[in-house]
Amino acid sequence: MNQDFPDWQTLNAYVDGELDATTAAAVAEAAGDDAEVAEQIAMLYQLKGVSHNATPEAPADLKDLMPAPMRSRRTPVSIAAVVAMLAVAVAAIWGALELESDQALPPELLASARTLHGQWLQTDASAAGEAQPTVLLAALSTFGRVPFVPDLSSTSLSIGLVTVADGPEGHMLHVGYRGTHGCHLSLFVVEGDAIPKAPQDIVQGSDETHSWRVRDLGYLLFAKGMDQSRFRLISEKVEAATRRNSPLDNAAQEQLAANKRQAESCHA
Repeated sequence: MNQDFPDWQTLNAYVDGELDATTAAAVAEAAGDDAEVAEQIAMLYQLKGVSHNATPEAPADLKDLMPAPMRSRRTPVSIAAVVAMLAVAVAAIWGALELESDQALPPELLASARTLHGQWLQTDASAAGEAQPTVLLAALSTFGRVPFVPDLSSTSLSIGLVTVADGPEGHMLHVGYRGTHGCHLSLFVVEGDAIPKAPQDIVQGSDETHSWRVRDLGYLLFAKGMDQSRFRLISEKVEAATRRNSPLDNAAQEQLAANKRQAESCHA
């Protein structure tokens, strides 16, 4: 398999139907030529639970692996029923907002993130190379969901670790980013409402944490000894990208690159 094409971002965009026709056709051709690429795409379809009808025609062998298109059935609903449902929804939203205002990041979840990040620092070797899409997909299969996993190469961070650990709230997806001069950044993803929707920042000594939730997936960024301005900018851009569910745009990448040139070296 060609490790340069299609990469993780391209495979994910293909399944989401976001590629232009030429690139999508190239991905479909790669899937027809390489069973490993086809398996990765099929797994993404299954994890996302989406239909493949919205994407360009794929090879026959690949279509056999894909789930059947999902069908929705519409049922007539009366105006009174709609009004009743809206009333219930508004009440639920206000109740959720009241709960969210007092909700804090569980200390045991933060402790797990700190421990997992520390274990990675102890065992990581800079010569280990980058984690390939197959490794990421294997972890996502165990995790059972497809969260947004950003490309942070513009700030000189590449994915060096992808694993799933047992946390206090269930499975935790751990994506570790390695910098060129000793920097390490961990992205943790958990399912459910353990992580509050409202963004939270926690600084304890040299430890920095930024957490937020998008629908039913909670995200937590953790770093030790990273320049604060760099960590905050990364957090801002990654959070915004997860809420859009799309890669970092050119402006964000340029900002991260410029900030990296000015930031102090990590001292973890």
